[in-house]
Amino acid sequence: MMELATLQRSEGRFDLNARLRDGRTVLGDLKQQGCCRLLFPRVAGSVFEAVTVNTSGGIASGDTIEGRVVCETAAELVVTSQAAERIYRARPHDRPAEMGVTCHIAPQARLEWLPHGTIFFDGSRLHRHMHVEMTASSTFLFLEGRIFGRRGSGEQLSRLGVRDRLSIRRDGRLLLEDMLRLESTDVSTLLAQPAVADGKGAVATLVFVAPHAMDMLPALRERLGTRECAGFAASAWNGMLVVRGLAQGGWPMEVAVRHILPVLRQERPMPSTWRS
Repeated sequence: MMELATLQRSEGRFDLNARLRDGRTVLGDLKQQGCCRLLFPRVAGSVFEAVTVNTSGGIASGDTIEGRVVCETAAELVVTSQAAERIYRARPHDRPAEMGVTCHIAPQARLEWLPHGTIFFDGSRLHRHMHVEMTASSTFLFLEGRIFGRRGSGEQLSRLGVRDRLSIRRDGRLLLEDMLRLESTDVSTLLAQPAVADGKGAVATLVFVAPHAMDMLPALRERLGTRECAGFAASAWNGMLVVRGLAQGGWPMEVAVRHILPVLRQERPMPSTWRS
């Protein structure tokens, strides 16, 4: 039996600290290495924006990326991505790519994690975990859009190995543990089931945790009643608001997200890489 060649893999890490200075959020400390880079576009207002860049051009099995984000007291930070992240096909015996990000949000601080979607190619394998530590007075907005296959290219998914996890702790107590586990050799059939994805090719999750989060539910549900947001629904409990939705593909999902975010962000300007 022929032994599979050992392929070169990417490793990357970033550490970002944002702090308030003279009424504006500025860069505190920054470390970046390997395939991870951060860009800082100039934006108006007191919000500080960081754009993640993966110089390897996508995620392959065996890649490892780690990140750490710290928002100091009263700082406002938006983290977005340069473009959609691509998770490439793995060989059957390759280990999954590993991605982990830890976020610390101090009192009165606000962190918005708003990347573009993640595109899963047929045969891709990924284990990803975001862990958030926050306080009762801090604010956290999370977005994750998952696109299963490139439908525009006629791709049909047959095999995936995905574990995608979000953990949020508020004042040291677990607030939310959200886990997607999609490990199947017949993905297209699974996603076609009405109780799973009803044949849709993209799913989105938004989580908003803030002292006033539950008060925003009526306005948000009114927005979800529009044609652009068909397939999305929201619920609120325990100081948290969660939105989930299905779309035919990546672009309809992004259109819906662009209609939802202004409600959760109080009409703040969209991140620089979203303005197109």
